[in-house]
Amino acid sequence: MSTTTHAFELSENHRRSISITLQLVDKTLCQWDDWTKGLLRSGVMYWQQDTFSPAQKDELRTKIVKIRELLVRLRDDLQLNPNVVATSQPMVGQASILWEMLAELDSRSLRAYGKMSEEVSRYLDPIGKQLAEEMNEISRLFSQPNAGER
Repeated sequence: MSTTTHAFELSENHRRSISITLQLVDKTLCQWDDWTKGLLRSGVMYWQQDTFSPAQKDELRTKIVKIRELLVRLRDDLQLNPNVVATSQPMVGQASILWEMLAELDSRSLRAYGKMSEEVSRYLDPIGKQLAEEMNEISRLFSQPNAGER
C-alpha cells in the first residue's frame, strides 16, 4: 500500500482514460475472483466449467490481491473515483445488443448462410420474433427512471 500521498497534475482526459482502464481490470478481477470461489454461470445454452486446480485457484487469488493493491495505490495517489454501476445500466445496453441479434434470428436474415426450408422458416420466425420482443421488453423495463426501486 502507498504510505505517502502524491499530488500529481492530471488532465481530466488522462484521469478518465486511466480510470476506465483500471475499472475494466477490476471488473475482470471480480469475475476471476468468482471463479476461484466456484461461482460459475449456467443457463440452458451457456455454462461455465471449472477447470482450475486448487493450486491454480490459490495462485490466482494471490495475484488478484496483488493487482488490487496496485489498483488501490493508483486510485488513491491519482485521486481517481471508482465507477459505481447500477445493475440496470449494463442490462439495458446488453438487452439492446441482444435485441438486434435476435431481430435477425429469422429465415430472411439467415438466407445469407444458405437456403432454409419453409418448414424451418415457419418454426423459427415466430420464435425469433418472440425472443426479440421479450428482450425489447427487458430493455424498456430497466431503462425507465427508478427501475431499481420497484
